Amino acid sequence: MEENSLEEPSFPFANVTNDSSGWELMEKYKQNQKVSETALATLACCYALLILVGSLGNALVVLTVARKRAMRTPRNLFIFNLAVSDLFLCLFTMPFTLYQVTTMIWNLGWFPCKLVGFMQATSIFVSTLTITAIALDRCYVITNPTREGLMVPGVLMVMGVIWLAAITLASPLFVFQNLISFEFNIENYPKHIQFCFEDWPITRGRAMYSIFSFVFQYIIPIATVSTAYTQIYFKLQGRLGTGILKESSQARQEREDIRIRRTNKLLLSIALIFCVSWLPLNLFNLFVDLFNPFEDKQEEQAIIFAVCHMLGMSSACFNPLLYGWLNENFQREFLEVFALLPCRKRRPRENNVQEPRAEEIEISDRQEVLRNDVHRSEPERLPLKT
Repeated sequence: MEENSLEEPSFPFANVTNDSSGWELMEKYKQNQKVSETALATLACCYALLILVGSLGNALVVLTVARKRAMRTPRNLFIFNLAVSDLFLCLFTMPFTLYQVTTMIWNLGWFPCKLVGFMQATSIFVSTLTITAIALDRCYVITNPTREGLMVPGVLMVMGVIWLAAITLASPLFVFQNLISFEFNIENYPKHIQFCFEDWPITRGRAMYSIFSFVFQYIIPIATVSTAYTQIYFKLQGRLGTGILKESSQARQEREDIRIRRTNKLLLSIALIFCVSWLPLNLFNLFVDLFNPFEDKQEEQAIIFAVCHMLGMSSACFNPLLYGWLNENFQREFLEVFALLPCRKRRPRENNVQEPRAEEIEISDRQEVLRNDVHRSEPERLPLKT
């Protein structure tokens, strides 16, 4: 999960000779461009697409929960927290990572150097821990349908713990990320250049932190999420066609069976997307920090890192879809937000249309499909996600 997994620089022109490779290296520093024009354009387009899609999706989730009190249910607050952290990833992490991947030197100063790695690591930890909390909360509610889940005060407390834990886990990057300067005198070339990299006080310190991050950002969360969703899957699977729900008709039972199967597919999608999106970046960081296979192949390393990084960042685009867009309450609120856009022609609201009460949304969030007393409300699909 460690974001700045690019090689620690050495004095750039120390070993430059009169051969072509030496002068090519000097030209790269002069132009401050690590990758080719084609690679730069491709990476810029890919990152721009991820930033646009992720920012719009997560901003819409944040706006939907913030604008209406009825949407601030315990589960929706977790989704709000996830959207905030993913919005940070889209607006803060991705642009700076693109800059760092494609340039040879750091021209943004000392404080951004310290802040960028720390902020992006914090956002990733918050996103992962929130996903884990959602899975545990859903598992508890579904496997214990007669008990109350977390209420709003409890969720706010958990959110505070998540942010505190994320800041603590990411703090080594703020402490050990440093700006180093080189000065030299070569005519027509930069006189002063700076690099932003991790300067650990112990040997293999960065490799140790990569292992630490891999365990706490990937292994433990994926094990927890997979276990929780497996329990949910078998709990729902046991309800299929058993008559436990006391349906009044065969047609209603069939509808519930279809809903349960759809939920099971969603759970599988959540676990797979979480696993696939974050695995490449974690493995890349471990491989580079432990074995340093690229040596002087800066462009190859930068491109492979960028691809792995974009796969991880793609989770910020999938999260609003799996946790928000596939939820019926969010769908209704999204339509209301779209109706407020200036480009849409407003229709007069009917007087007899009322906003849903918070308790009505909470009943839907509790997934009444799992209760025997389903007469209270038509159950909603599980809005779970990775």
